[in-house]
Amino acid sequence: MFELRKTQVTVEEIHHDGGPHLDRPLLRGAVAAVFKNPFAGRFADAGEFVEAMDALKPLGLEMSRKLIQALGGDPRRIESYGKGSIVGSDGELEQGALWHVPGGYAMRELLGDARAIVPSSTKLGGMGAALDVPLHHINAAYVRSHFSAIEVRVADAPRPGEIVFCLAMTTGGRPHARMGGLEAADIKGQDGLR
Repeated sequence: MFELRKTQVTVEEIHHDGGPHLDRPLLRGAVAAVFKNPFAGRFADAGEFVEAMDALKPLGLEMSRKLIQALGGDPRRIESYGKGSIVGSDGELEQGALWHVPGGYAMRELLGDARAIVPSSTKLGGMGAALDVPLHHINAAYVRSHFSAIEVRVADAPRPGEIVFCLAMTTGGRPHARMGGLEAADIKGQDGLR
């Protein structure tokens, strides 16, 4: 159902953000996959979307594995995540929402005990469009130190009849977080919020 044109993996290694050097560099990464949009130029009903989400589940797992590997290979080091999509101009916004279940649940499955909902963004855009993918802690959405975003952009995508699905993960919060609130060490881990 979805014909893959290309994938792109990007990783940032951050040693400091204007303050002292970190004891261990922060890794922030994203994986993007560019597909032919099977719904471009037409209106699809909910039944077709359910079928499409099922078809995307293996892709979510494959992309999650690829990103975990790019960030060092140890899923226990991943502390925050997010997902997103960019729909080409012949599509509609709802087609980007196809990624919510297959992208989010894939990351949560491979990261083990991740309890927080995976934040998401989607938009219509042309080739080279940038998407700010929101990030927060994998177990507690209220951990302020992990509120952030990562920009994802594929230079030649999406073309009008394409869609870009992306996943993002990091090995920590902002480099010099000091805004208070719930600390990662104090997460109760019961509801995905605190």
